[in-house]
Amino acid sequence: MSEDTQKPEVPVAASEESSTGVSKDQPTMEHLLHENKKYRTRAQESEAKIAELEKKFTSIEESRLKEKEDFKTLYEKASSENESLSATAKKWESYESNRRESLLGSVPEDERERLAKLDLDTLEFVTEKINTKSNAPEVAGNPRGEVKPLKVDWNSPNDMKANWDTYIQNTQNSNKDRS
Repeated sequence: MSEDTQKPEVPVAASEESSTGVSKDQPTMEHLLHENKKYRTRAQESEAKIAELEKKFTSIEESRLKEKEDFKTLYEKASSENESLSATAKKWESYESNRRESLLGSVPEDERERLAKLDLDTLEFVTEKINTKSNAPEVAGNPRGEVKPLKVDWNSPNDMKANWDTYIQNTQNSNKDRS
């Protein structure tokens, strides 16, 4: 009954080619993206299966060695793994101690004792907060930058009268800087 309801396939490529101007032989961007996604998921699934099988293989091998009471091989495996992990741990401990010393060196002495008890991440965060210098608060009347001296002809009485307040303020500021 399902065979009776199915319609025979009609060649659609010729009609689509004429209506869109693009042949079906060339893949569309959407088709390529879909195919790429399909291959990527297949690869990820395969990698996950491989990792799972490797874990199973090692556990089966260990159980087989235990059954044979071949503890020597197990011991050698564990000791080699232990040696590599010990080397990594020593490197990390030396890095952490050097980093901790450099961070504590940048902190005031009265704070070092309390900060020495913190873990490395927290110590880095706290020392960063302590050592960041905030901008000085602005006070009314104090300019942000350096005061540029006026280039005024002081021989002219009109220029002297117009810029007298600025001249006095520049003189006061320069005297403050000297003391």
